[in-house]
Amino acid sequence: MAWFEKKKKRRSRKRSPVLRVSARKTRKQKARYAHIAGLAAIPVSVLVGVFLLWLGMREVGAFLYARSDAFIIRDLQVLATSPRTKALIKDYTQIKEGQNIFGFDIGAVREYVMANSPNFQSMTITRYLPDKVVINVIDRTPLARIGHRGGMVADSEGCIFISRSGTRGLPTISGYDSRDLEPGMRLAGNALAALQVIEGCDSLQIDMRPLDVDVKDPERLVLKMEYLDRKREVPLTWNGMGQQTSAARRNLFDTLAYIKQAFDTPKGARLAYLDATVDGRLYGR
Repeated sequence: MAWFEKKKKRRSRKRSPVLRVSARKTRKQKARYAHIAGLAAIPVSVLVGVFLLWLGMREVGAFLYARSDAFIIRDLQVLATSPRTKALIKDYTQIKEGQNIFGFDIGAVREYVMANSPNFQSMTITRYLPDKVVINVIDRTPLARIGHRGGMVADSEGCIFISRSGTRGLPTISGYDSRDLEPGMRLAGNALAALQVIEGCDSLQIDMRPLDVDVKDPERLVLKMEYLDRKREVPLTWNGMGQQTSAARRNLFDTLAYIKQAFDTPKGARLAYLDATVDGRLYGR
């Protein structure tokens, strides 16, 4: 019995160092995890602090600016070409004298107005502290009517909008299916090429009065115009027709200049029809 007890004690003495080593490892692991957790808490604490600081600054800014009577709009100026546009701008923006100058988001207001009024080409809103706001609006300039009826027009960029007045003297784009057109849409293809022809004819270098451009034929345009007190018809094409590149515009200008040069000759002055669909050649009658 004594031998068994001694042997048992010897076994116990052999195991105890292993237990002590395991305990030390456990303590080290716990210490390491605690250290890592402490390091991870630092950026979180910084982020929380920055967020709370931002909230505090926001409230201070709101108190000093957005809720302060020192920044009340007393001078609101709308720069536009017509009284109607000025009235529309005030209605769309809802910016009024007597409200706080920081009481609206400039970007959001501008985005809303431009999305709901295709007639405006651009709009800027500028704050002048402490009490002045200036809204500058540029209306789109109609270049041509789409079809012979209705008030649908397009500017040089091809943007479609409704013009209430001043369209009777504009040239037309005919042969175009305009049933599905809506304000805010843009012309493309031959219809856009027709706009380029009209804009080119109106330039100071060409100075021929366009009356109508027929786009029914996808391979060519038919320009009807008035030049030297005579109405004329000119089917035409050019390299890059319908494209919005500098090379295509240059080719169009060269074609129109060639047509003008032909009409300026004694023989060409009598012509009512001139075919300009073959590059480098003109056929008249």
